[in-house]
Amino acid sequence: MKMLLIILLSTLLFATATRTNIQSFTQSDGSSFLGRLQGDAFLHWIETKDGSILLFNKKTENFEYATIKNGDLTLSGNIYNTSKLRSLHVNTISKDNLQELWKQRHP
Repeated sequence: MKMLLIILLSTLLFATATRTNIQSFTQSDGSSFLGRLQGDAFLHWIETKDGSILLFNKKTENFEYATIKNGDLTLSGNIYNTSKLRSLHVNTISKDNLQELWKQRHP
């Protein structure tokens, strides 16, 4: 019984993957876009249909382009907007950059 309890508790400590089905996300202005949750408890983001990598800004209640700073996925300050093309000043994350960060978090 004790061993069963130890196994049960240890499985709760591991991070689980997020749902990966496409869903709708809504910005603070009421606009919405389609994307999918990616990652796990250690590293997570939203990937849009156009391949943009986003994070949610709790203060502004908007989804922003993500950037990598000091080995961490962080907010860029640039709000994702589907009605405009990506601005040239938005530093987008490549799949290779994201994969490298993932490897660092999951040895």
